Amino acid sequence: MEKLGIIAGAGKLPVLLARAAVAHDREPVIIQITKSDVQRFAGIAHEIHTYGVGQIQKIARTLLNAGVQEVVIIGKVEKNILLLPFQIDTTTIKILVQNRREKPAVIVNAALNYLESAGLTILTQDRYLQDLLPQPGVLTKRPPTASQQADIELGITTARQIANMDIGQTVVVKNQIVLAIEAIEGTDATIKRGGNLGRKGVVVVKASAENHDFRIDVPTVGMQTLEVLHQANAGVLAVEARRTFVMDADVLIQQADRWKIAIVAVE
Repeated sequence: MEKLGIIAGAGKLPVLLARAAVAHDREPVIIQITKSDVQRFAGIAHEIHTYGVGQIQKIARTLLNAGVQEVVIIGKVEKNILLLPFQIDTTTIKILVQNRREKPAVIVNAALNYLESAGLTILTQDRYLQDLLPQPGVLTKRPPTASQQADIELGITTARQIANMDIGQTVVVKNQIVLAIEAIEGTDATIKRGGNLGRKGVVVVKASAENHDFRIDVPTVGMQTLEVLHQANAGVLAVEARRTFVMDADVLIQQADRWKIAIVAVE
């Protein structure tokens, strides 16, 4: 069975990918780079290693020694890790020094280039998870109102602009006013901040950059996102069709219908 390397951050996505890999006759070789529970891969993969996010040389060597040629990097790694002390090797130090004045995305690309130069091919995160990508349309029973549709259009435009600037992916809009823009605080905090300002019925929009690198990130929404929307009294969640992971879609949509939150996948 051909092997597939999975460099796994936190959350459910690495587990779903490992299961999908097995279903496609690929044997997962897991490299954990967060403090997530190793037991989440029980019964799926028998080869699991744990390294710090800054130990890129060990990660590459371990994968190559295991006979891995293709790798998927998936799972949540908080951006603020760059502000905290973490264990790094000499290769990572060189990458950081050479790109010390660059944006995080440039540093990540430099790390990917190192992995590829070592002989590994980096696949996009959605390679085996196409079933998580929604088609265009209204996913819930309730469609957005005309006013909310106008807010979605403004939100998508704005979200793509901030994503192109490598700032964030989420914006909160109401009555054609942008209330909150995501930065390093993350999606949930942005929704809460926008909800506090806009009160009931805000529209939350998530989008990616025009030239988004799906090897390192696919925008993702799930039950936690929906719960935060409910707490913020939001009326709509809009995401990009075929460019966003929607986790546990059936359960998510049923709960959104109960909470009267419209979910839309935008072309």
